[in-house]
Amino acid sequence: MKLPAFTTAEGGRKFKDYTDFVINFETAPGSGIGFLAGWRGKDGDKSMRGEANPNQWEMYKQNNCHFHYHLPLEHQYMRNWNKGYMEWAQKAGLRRDNDPIVIHLYSEILQGFRLAAQGKRPGKQPPANLRKRVETYFDPLPFWFAPLEDAQSDLEKYPLNALTQRPMAMYHSWDSQNAWLRQIHTYNLMYVNTVTAQAAGIEDGGWMWAESQFGKVRCICRHSESVEPGTIWTWNAIGKASGAWNLSGDANEAKKGFLLNHLISEELPPNADGTRFSNSDPITGQAAWYDVRVRIYPAAAGEPEESFPQFETMQPVDGMTKERPSWLAYFAGKTKKGASK
Repeated sequence: MKLPAFTTAEGGRKFKDYTDFVINFETAPGSGIGFLAGWRGKDGDKSMRGEANPNQWEMYKQNNCHFHYHLPLEHQYMRNWNKGYMEWAQKAGLRRDNDPIVIHLYSEILQGFRLAAQGKRPGKQPPANLRKRVETYFDPLPFWFAPLEDAQSDLEKYPLNALTQRPMAMYHSWDSQNAWLRQIHTYNLMYVNTVTAQAAGIEDGGWMWAESQFGKVRCICRHSESVEPGTIWTWNAIGKASGAWNLSGDANEAKKGFLLNHLISEELPPNADGTRFSNSDPITGQAAWYDVRVRIYPAAAGEPEESFPQFETMQPVDGMTKERPSWLAYFAGKTKKGASK
């Protein structure tokens, strides 16, 4: 693909393998900031920032794959305006500036955008079709508004909000390559308040459907008192297409795991004039992972006991091992004999 991060100026290969990439990659040429913060510098005597250390990978292995940086005691408190911490964070590349971080009740930054949308501020202006949107939502004071999707959804047909978040144990899709995590769990559940699930006729541990105006998923229900009655909840990223991440085609991630993405649209339905907006927070651009409206119902008798949708098993591409590992396991800090890392 000739991505700049992986190629030399002449277009050749910059890194010989994954280890070389992790050790030598920098966020910018000469930045001294890479994937690993420990044992940087040619001699491994620098932390957070420093030249690439050819022995960094081995030093992590010798320290149980962990590195700890201990801040001076005087830098550990009130870090949003701790001068010493701010200066260290800037030097380490954690922050661009070293000014205090103050949470404002009234935001002059948002007001500046709003004034521009109102034609009251010179300089760069928002596009004409976004002026009303900016003026409405870039309020300098906090205010509540219903999710944008609500105005374009049938709230009686889809009475629940579906939420998706990241749990600590399975933060993102690449965690499926961690054998220890896969031994803990390999698929996600749809958590539904017990009263809500029973009213819909869905048993604890039973297969269910969650459907929005954009799509639907079949998944396993888990009754939970920790979920509000008007919502359903799952985590994201563990569901995979069959064969993805070089897992076996019938791995739990593909046959039981699922993604709420199939219920969420990247854009809101068209307005009356045909224009469309991104289905995201107007200010931050954060995807509307909390806004989708759904209805739920039990899977019918005789339906396949597997998640939906399903896809044709992905095949290894050039450069990948053609034989998929049959199982993954982790034991006492080492990969078991015969298992794949």
